[in-house]
Amino acid sequence: MPAPILHTNTPQTLNPLTLPLTGLQLIEASAGTGKTWTLAALYVRLVIERGLFPPQILVMTFTEAATAELRERIRERLALSARFFQAGVGGDDFLISLRDSMAPEQHPLCAWRLDMAAQWMDDAAIFTIHGWCSRMLKTHAFDSASLFTQSRVEDSERLKRIAVQDYWRHWFYALDAQALLALKGVGNTPQDLLDKLKALWRTAERAPAVASAVLQAPDALLAEWSAWQHQRLALEADARAGWTVDIVQLLNAA
Repeated sequence: MPAPILHTNTPQTLNPLTLPLTGLQLIEASAGTGKTWTLAALYVRLVIERGLFPPQILVMTFTEAATAELRERIRERLALSARFFQAGVGGDDFLISLRDSMAPEQHPLCAWRLDMAAQWMDDAAIFTIHGWCSRMLKTHAFDSASLFTQSRVEDSERLKRIAVQDYWRHWFYALDAQALLALKGVGNTPQDLLDKLKALWRTAERAPAVASAVLQAPDALLAEWSAWQHQRLALEADARAGWTVDIVQLLNAA
């Protein structure tokens, strides 16, 4: 079972039978600890105790595949619970304890509610986070001043790769060998550059901050670097001219 649950600032072991169905509850759980099972159990309680049906219970997750799995798992749980409340067979410890906590005359109504909820799961409010946001923007288009028809980016990785490749073609193809060698630390290929940018993007997403200074355009930076190169080569030529055999002998002797 997932644990702990944070309630009133005090960590407690999660009990799906006693978890409050009102207020804000934060549940912390690692992989493989029964999150889906617990979610389905709480869904059953919301149907029975709060009188809610699938369109009224919002469940959000991260991927489309997860929404499909949740929909089917919850549907199965509701159907199983309906049969148990109706016939008293096929229940686990959770369902047995849940039914025992209710008066026998309530069992037929609970079975009906659970059966109706199971049949209503095609209209369940189970969405990805971006899917729910998109739905809200469409539903409240006037209030949010957004378009009625919107497109959603499904594969941002592809767009990032295309952007980096375009950037590489624009700035790197025109450079001479010496300039390319100076930029070796940036990346030898567009993929190298993309890998470094991904790390920067992850950091920016976790801790966004306003840029502290106005960044120079690449052509301006390259112009400064080129000017410094000419100055460096001139200084280097003077140094080489002064690096005579006598100077070397004196330094070695010292």
